[in-house]
Order: sequence, then structure tokens, then C-alpha cells
Amino acid sequence: MKSKLPHFIFFILISVLVGFACDKINDPLTLVDQKNYPLNPDDTLYFTDSVVVTCKQVLLEDFTGHKCVNCPSAAKMLHEMMAEHQPRLISYAVHAGSFAEPVPDSPFENDLRSSLSETLFTDFGIFANPVALIDRIEFNGLRQIFTTDWNVVVEQQLESDNSATMKIKNTYFPKLNIVVTDVEVDFLNNLEGQYNLVVYVVEDHIVSPQMNNDPTIGPDTLLNFEHHNVLRAAISSNYGDPINPGGNIIAGSAFSKRYSYQLNEEWIACNCKTIAYIGKTHESLNLTDIIQVGELGIKTDGE
Repeated sequence: MKSKLPHFIFFILISVLVGFACDKINDPLTLVDQKNYPLNPDDTLYFTDSVVVTCKQVLLEDFTGHKCVNCPSAAKMLHEMMAEHQPRLISYAVHAGSFAEPVPDSPFENDLRSSLSETLFTDFGIFANPVALIDRIEFNGLRQIFTTDWNVVVEQQLESDNSATMKIKNTYFPKLNIVVTDVEVDFLNNLEGQYNLVVYVVEDHIVSPQMNNDPTIGPDTLLNFEHHNVLRAAISSNYGDPINPGGNIIAGSAFSKRYSYQLNEEWIACNCKTIAYIGKTHESLNLTDIIQVGELGIKTDGE
């Protein structure tokens, strides 16, 4: 489309309400002739949205697979936890390992794995499903946390000090199927060590068969099981980009980073989200001890 306007006027008002973890900048607009994105000038139509994270939020990485019979019960429990702690609990499903392998010529021939999910599965030594990493902290000497402790650890982390605020802005160009993600971070506390910013893409509402052993949920094979926030890819490197190379973080310092990423054409853009988080680098585990996380849809209709 071509606009007769020489430029656009775009105002965003941010209203930070005390006590809320995510304040949505609830004005995703159709804009024309944005000049400061060095993309195809013919793609003048795009959508934008932002979110501001002002309180401590928690990331739960759910390691799962469509052949894991206990995973539907875990997914149901996680759904209830997220409803209780909304919007401060963020999760995605990591389909990896033998339980996630596709079975040709069967209901389980879909492949929800990704190279990123397999990397996380291997690097963190996942040995069972369902298990989770929660802010990638240790609990009772382990980072792999079983379902019986998920809520305990989540509530513990929600009560921990908040060390950073975060703003995420997504701008989606439909003709190019590209999302430009801007992340701004303000640090509230002094922090020792090296911290990285990580940005992933997930896809929600994927309907695909799932094995099950919970009769309260359904039969042994759930043909229309809805998989939420399936981990698709990293926009940053797998374990992020350095925020403070070679030094500690001082309270009051700020960091910003822009990423551009072309979505896989097989993904449904309106179901895709970016999840950004900040963690501490670790010699053997790459990135642990997540201090803040935020989530934002890529293509939004403003509702």
C-alpha cells in the first residue's frame, strides 16, 4: 500500500500502575512510512505493540513431548498456575528428547522439536518428562524441578527481589514476515557477574495429538490437544548477547538491543510471541539465575 502522508505521527502513552507486573501499551496501530527501520520500503504496512514489566516475573521452561503420557496432567496444572499468577508467570514448552520424536504414519508424526529445544534438553541434562527449569535456579540441589514442586518454586521466585525493569516492543512487517524486537532494560540493583539478554520465538495454540494417562483429561490419545507456547527458535544467540561484557552491573544503568527476525512461513504469525529474559552466564551451564522475563505477541489486533 502507498500512503499520501509524508510521514506518520505515532504517540504512545505509558501508564505504570503500581502493583501490576505488566503494563500493556495498548495501542497497536497500523502505521505507514516508518522511516527508521532499514527494511524493504515497499512494506509500508506494519503492526506494533509494547509491554512494560515493572515487577519480578518468573520463567518456567516445561520440558515435554507428545509421547509423554504424564505431560497433559502437567500442562493442566501449569495452566491453572498461570491463571493464578497471571501475568507474572511466563512459560514455554520445550519439545525435545525421545518423548518428542515423531512417529511416521501415526497420529504422532508431527515434529514440534527445534534445534534450540534439543540444545536446551542436552545442555541441561534433562533426564525425565515432565520436568521444568524455573528461572534456572537450583532447588534442593537440582535445576530440574519436578511437577510436585513447581508451584512452590514459582511462588518463591515471585517473592524474590526485582532487579530490573524491562520494555519489549515488537514491530511486525507482514509482507516480509519479519519482526523487529526492541528490548530496553533498566537495572535497579548492583549485580555481580556477566549477564546476557536472550530473546526467543514461541508459537501458541498448536493443535496436535498427545499421549495421555489421565482419564479426567481424556482418552489415551488426545487427537486435538492444544500445545501452548511451543519453543520455535532463538532471535538472539541461544544463550543471549552480553549486557555488561567484562564488568559488573551498577544500579541505575540501562541497556537496549534491537533484533530483526524473519519468521518461518509455516508458523502462524498471530500465534507467535517473543519471550525476552535476562540471566547470568555460567561456566558449565551457559545461562542460569534468570532475574527478569517478559512476553509479547508479534502480530496483534489491539485487543
